[in-house]
Amino acid sequence: MRLKRRYYNVKDVVWGEETTYNNGILKINKEELKRLALPLGKEIIKNISFEVVKPGENTRIIHILDTIQPIWKSEGKEKQYPGFLGVPPITTGDGVTNLLKGFTVMECAPLPWESTSASSGLLYPREAIVDMVGPIAGMSPFSETINLVIVYELIKGKSSVEYDKSIRECGLKIAEYLASLTERENADEEEEFFIDEPNHELPNVVFVWQCQNQGPYANTFLYGLSIDNLVPTLLYPNELLDGCLVSGNYVWPAFKVPTYLQVNHPILLELYRRHGKELNLRGVILSRSHNPTQWHKERSASFCVKLAQYLGTKGLVMAWEGGGNAAVDAMLTIQMAEQKGIKTSTITFEFGGEDGTASDLLVDYVPEADAIVSGGSIEKKITLPKVNKVVGGDFLRLDKESGGYFPSAKEEISFDTTTHIYCSGNQAGHSKLFAEAY
Repeated sequence: MRLKRRYYNVKDVVWGEETTYNNGILKINKEELKRLALPLGKEIIKNISFEVVKPGENTRIIHILDTIQPIWKSEGKEKQYPGFLGVPPITTGDGVTNLLKGFTVMECAPLPWESTSASSGLLYPREAIVDMVGPIAGMSPFSETINLVIVYELIKGKSSVEYDKSIRECGLKIAEYLASLTERENADEEEEFFIDEPNHELPNVVFVWQCQNQGPYANTFLYGLSIDNLVPTLLYPNELLDGCLVSGNYVWPAFKVPTYLQVNHPILLELYRRHGKELNLRGVILSRSHNPTQWHKERSASFCVKLAQYLGTKGLVMAWEGGGNAAVDAMLTIQMAEQKGIKTSTITFEFGGEDGTASDLLVDYVPEADAIVSGGSIEKKITLPKVNKVVGGDFLRLDKESGGYFPSAKEEISFDTTTHIYCSGNQAGHSKLFAEAY
């Protein structure tokens, strides 16, 4: 399997009479995109509007759901994001894929808080925030990208599954269409990805990636299907780069790994950069995090380690999406791997309190986990300054458990943790946030 990625650097996005891409300039006709997407949300989505948000603007984006990397399969039989939009769930990761670099399609909507529209009392769509400038900008990769924000107006009274499906399909359709505009353009860069020619003098390494799965609004889709009954599965790394994983996780903003980061997974791309030089990347083992019982967790961890042994690996890089429950799954996998003689390393967010010295730094820990990279603490007080513009809505939606608090999204606000900051848990290793001993 060999994948060539062609990168098209998006220099600017502007509104126009036609939707075109030429010499790094993406022109977008709003009405054309509405006509393309709205039929996919028939009887679920009342209306959609669009905003373009660029790096350096004094702008705050709120109510963020998923963020998508626009890609387009320009050569080969496979399709991008297989399993969605009528695309057969056929293995992808071969051929040529065009990618709009530095540009995202971002979905925003105030999904209902009603108990009938969430998986449980804790698993409701929480407020997710990105600031393009200021103290929290670097916590999210999307302060550095040009973002086409789709703001959804929903028809009331529908189910969480209906909202989730319609929003996702509209976003993927728009992303697909915009990336397809590159088909006759010359790429700015090209990069090839393959692992079929290992250097037998180097150690074999596998990447174990655990994704969120707790039901509607807290889910991950593999080739279009929820991973709720997934047995740990071996993937060729290129499958991720072509969109075999799509996010449906809206519950804890800090711990989200949106589709954009699944397709551009920083840990996977770093392993690829080292492939054939320092290590042999042998694959990605995908597993479910948030397994419901200790029995299920041990079963999943054992399957992951079995696959790693089958690949003849000497090293295992562990990463996961989600909070407390997911950490137990990960630590069990690390423990079993180390007990089988496979060296492990992992990345995780920390707790630690305001000054980082509180006793409970991690949700879970095993003695075998002795090579941990800190992605930074989520228990730091932060103040978001007043901004000039807000995209996605006018009011923040906070503290559902206490009856709800809805302050102006434009004004200064302080939080005791970074929980509401989109992707601030840094679980894919994407941000500049870290912790350092001193």
